[in-house]
Amino acid sequence: MNANKLDSVIESVEDWAGSRSGMGHEPDAQTALAISCLMSSCKLSEPLWPVDATWNVVSVETLGNQTQERYEGKTVPDSTIEHLRTQHDIKAVLVVGHTSCEVLGDAYERWIAPDTESPVGIKARLEPLRSLVGKGFEQGVLTESLSLQTVQYRLTEYNVRQQVQFLQQAFPSSVTIAGYVHDQDGVYNSFPDRRYLVALDGVTDPTTIRARLPDDASIRVASLLT
Repeated sequence: MNANKLDSVIESVEDWAGSRSGMGHEPDAQTALAISCLMSSCKLSEPLWPVDATWNVVSVETLGNQTQERYEGKTVPDSTIEHLRTQHDIKAVLVVGHTSCEVLGDAYERWIAPDTESPVGIKARLEPLRSLVGKGFEQGVLTESLSLQTVQYRLTEYNVRQQVQFLQQAFPSSVTIAGYVHDQDGVYNSFPDRRYLVALDGVTDPTTIRARLPDDASIRVASLLT
């Protein structure tokens, strides 16, 4: 992604505060948060387990589907997520990444060749994702021998895993935290535009995840990292 384009987008959403989707409107419906990237073209158009059509789904769009931010030297939940927690009795949180995420691609480029020209505020917004890239290399999820495209795909899933892990610690254990990857490119299978469950309440092994799910063939479970 062109750095100027990304910088412009970040500047335009500094005060973004979230928006509600139209999946559910019943006053007694269960509420779920659906967190996706604000630059993604693949918005949540259909329910993903454990959500169904009866739920009230509140959409949260962040840069690179991040769920956390830095405040007074500490890592805390994203301010929009925290605000929504005070407004709703949340029963589930969905983190949805996508394989063509330009924000993650830009974070990788900035880790390889740090940008010294972007304003301090923009660097601060991207730093958590840039650090995530470094952590991915440290843990062996990413390696220099991988193609740029493969790095992008693996980084997408790794990011979703990390966001789910953080939210699991931030929310009560009664709240289901599920991480999905929208496979726009047919990476997980030969068919594109399918969504795969890659993390559930901190668990990332596909076999273990499948054992915790209802007997529903429509829930696709997969991983590029195991």
